[in-house]
Amino acid sequence: MRNIEAVIFDMDGLMFDTERISFRSWKEVCKKEGLTMEEDFYTSLIGRNLKGFGVIMKETYGEDFPLDRLYEEKIKIMTDFMNKNGVPVKTGLHELLDYLKDQNYKVAVATSTSRERALHMLEMAGVKNKVNYVICGDEVINSKPNPEIFLKAAEKLGVSPDKCIVLEDSGAGIEAAHAAGMKGINVPDMKVPDEEMKKRSFMICNSLLEVRDYLKNV
Repeated sequence: MRNIEAVIFDMDGLMFDTERISFRSWKEVCKKEGLTMEEDFYTSLIGRNLKGFGVIMKETYGEDFPLDRLYEEKIKIMTDFMNKNGVPVKTGLHELLDYLKDQNYKVAVATSTSRERALHMLEMAGVKNKVNYVICGDEVINSKPNPEIFLKAAEKLGVSPDKCIVLEDSGAGIEAAHAAGMKGINVPDMKVPDEEMKKRSFMICNSLLEVRDYLKNV
């Protein structure tokens, strides 16, 4: 009997190649405020929900940083781009999801973004019906690297944490998976795994196709 029953996906940067779009959008809205955002700083924020993201933004740019307004502007830029160009799907996503369905794995998406945006993107990409459960950043109290979102996903799937794999591109996500007692597989995107990420990752795969191939041999 296999010891893995469920796979929990992060969304941005893992299922969809959206982190670069997000970074460009943040740079654009910050520039209008006379502020700059460097890539290294942005990648340190990846994986956090708006609350966790906002805390660091205000620590960096000041308490008067207009987070809510700029976030809405940034989301509009991203939405307009994807409505025009489609959701950029990561290589191997459909193949992995189809394999998981064929093999009767349970599948969840645990994303730091809002529920409205997450469901819209999953629908646009044609993968919403391949997922058993979706939990979002506006449905939990604590942001990654806190394990709350992954533990709730496992609970909803009816699977114990030690029988879950988490797929993540961010350091915060890998740390959250580790804290949840789950096997965190790092599939790097913008964030190159540092020594801490490598230490906390169960393994590192270059693509979702590699994840599928690993599961075929579990």
